[in-house]
Amino acid sequence: MDLKRIQAAVRRRLIRQIEFAKYYFLYPFALLFRRRDIWLVAERGTDARDNGFYLFRYLREKHPEKKVYYVITADSADRKNVTPYGNVVRYRSLKHYLLFIAARVKISTHILGFSPRRGFYTATLQRLRPPGKTVFLQHGVTQSDIKQLYAENTRADLFICGAKPEYDFVRARFGYKPDAVRYTGFARFDPLYDLQTKKQILIMPTWRRALALMRSDGQSVAETEFVRRWNRLLTNEKLLSAAEQAHVEIVFYPHYESQKYLELFDSSAACVTIADFAHYDVQQLLKESALLVTDYSSIHFDFAYMQKPCVYYQFDRDEFYARQYKEGYFDHRTMGFGEVTEDEDALCGLLIDYISSGFALKEIYRQRSAAFFPLHDDQNCSRIYEEIVRLEH
Repeated sequence: MDLKRIQAAVRRRLIRQIEFAKYYFLYPFALLFRRRDIWLVAERGTDARDNGFYLFRYLREKHPEKKVYYVITADSADRKNVTPYGNVVRYRSLKHYLLFIAARVKISTHILGFSPRRGFYTATLQRLRPPGKTVFLQHGVTQSDIKQLYAENTRADLFICGAKPEYDFVRARFGYKPDAVRYTGFARFDPLYDLQTKKQILIMPTWRRALALMRSDGQSVAETEFVRRWNRLLTNEKLLSAAEQAHVEIVFYPHYESQKYLELFDSSAACVTIADFAHYDVQQLLKESALLVTDYSSIHFDFAYMQKPCVYYQFDRDEFYARQYKEGYFDHRTMGFGEVTEDEDALCGLLIDYISSGFALKEIYRQRSAAFFPLHDDQNCSRIYEEIVRLEH
């Protein structure tokens, strides 16, 4: 074992010991807050632009009587989103630890996102499980068979679903008690109205576990098919020519976990923007874009909810489902909200056709969207709130 691995192992063990010490030392003090009926909300602890933020905003505006707190790092680009609503707690601060233990309801978009250290508490969930109920808002509509989301692994008391077929699949497959899974719609769906769509194509590929496992020297990642394929699309002359002639903007905004490789994606075309997490809000990009290009990202559900066209570029389909997620109930070809292709030329042809048609949504995809989201209104946060109240009692 080399020196770096030894140092990493020592560091992990030290972190574990420190976390155990903090938890057990603060536990009796935290219990003094139990009578206050505290709700703790978070996403990853570093952001506020997803279901966690929208539910927190709703709670602070519509139910100010509730003692609700939001956890986020002090240097987060999203801290400004939650600051106006008050009750913002610095991630991993003493107050965060106390509220984590004391809160009667702990809510997050990611498993244990409300905890001071997700990796540690996920690994020790059996041993360190603070009192109170946990609510899993989800980061996206579940479409794959993801074992990490099974009841035995999350221990969530309430699993929120954003769509009816997803709800049916999770109830049947993931091992939760029937009352623990609820179809309410997502909190972030509430603002998906009053759209001011412009001539803009949004490209949002999801992350790849394989990239995270590679050495982060940039060079090896740059040579992957993932980077090469998306870079080729961003520099495709036919697509760029059609976009420029029609005054269409193209925005490339990869998944949060892929943002670290953003410098590997480039285009000299004036109509292409490489968008970063700190300066671009995904909700705003979704609302203002006329068409979405993705591969397997669950973000296509948000786009379909707004009844706008999607195109799926799945050049590594077999590898993706073999190495990252096991296929679930959702078949992009028979249930998706747009065309599926593995070929760059075919993809560009589809995009050029959509540009020519003014990004009109085809009737078959409109019908699929309506069937997938029978709940389609701006009352999602309200329904989630009622479910949490029911959970408390």
